[in-house]
Amino acid sequence: MEKLLTILTPTHNRGKYLGDIFKVLQQQTNQNFEWMIVDDGSTDNTKEIVESFIESNKLRIRYFYKENGGKHTAVNYGLKVYFYKINSYFG
Repeated sequence: MEKLLTILTPTHNRGKYLGDIFKVLQQQTNQNFEWMIVDDGSTDNTKEIVESFIESNKLRIRYFYKENGGKHTAVNYGLKVYFYKINSYFG
């Protein structure tokens, strides 16, 4: 398993800002990372925007949608997914 950095972005109705992050991440000289987006129950077009990023195949993106529970629950969700991945590798 190659070492891979995970960039966690919790979001709620911030679809209009994700494009800026997407552009900056594409400009990084080291592309050995994945972008994990945890959508905390957005009601805007966040899902469609992220799907367009995924379809572009320019970055490694993992997208998760969960019911709205607040930023802290989105961060915790992302950490659980990340640590499950780590435990599965070493388990």
